Amino acid sequence: RLTRSSNEGDRADMKFSSERRNDKNVESEAVDLANYAWKHSIVHVCEGGENGQLDTARNDQLLDFDWQIMKIKTVGVMEVIRDGQRYLRLRPNDRPVHLITHAQKLSAPAVEKDPHEYSSQLSGGRLTMMYETNPYPEIVKVRETAEHYCLSRGSGGKE
Repeated sequence: RLTRSSNEGDRADMKFSSERRNDKNVESEAVDLANYAWKHSIVHVCEGGENGQLDTARNDQLLDFDWQIMKIKTVGVMEVIRDGQRYLRLRPNDRPVHLITHAQKLSAPAVEKDPHEYSSQLSGGRLTMMYETNPYPEIVKVRETAEHYCLSRGSGGKE
């Protein structure tokens, strides 16, 4: 195994270690890396500020129910809310992301107790958009996916 040690300022030496890594350490590092990715992918996209990446993060993550529920189950609803808030600092007029983030804030107490509540919270009224004159297609899609998730008893339709 190759390891890096730092000596004297900026100089870094590489050394070979014959020490074997056990499966638990490898598994633990993999879990840590996965959690890091779940927690910080939107952070890195927002820090980069590149419009194409922001559009992709918006459409494939922030406005994707399946991504939202996986992130909630992995790192919690507060991380999903923080992602929306972080994104909205860059694009404050993105109404669909604003609506989703607001619905997540309202749902947070129930979802923190049980992540399976997320789908019923969204489909049960948080995203009804009764006050919106023109429903946003992105929100309609999230609501429909949440309703399907509720009907399949939280398995995402994979029974």
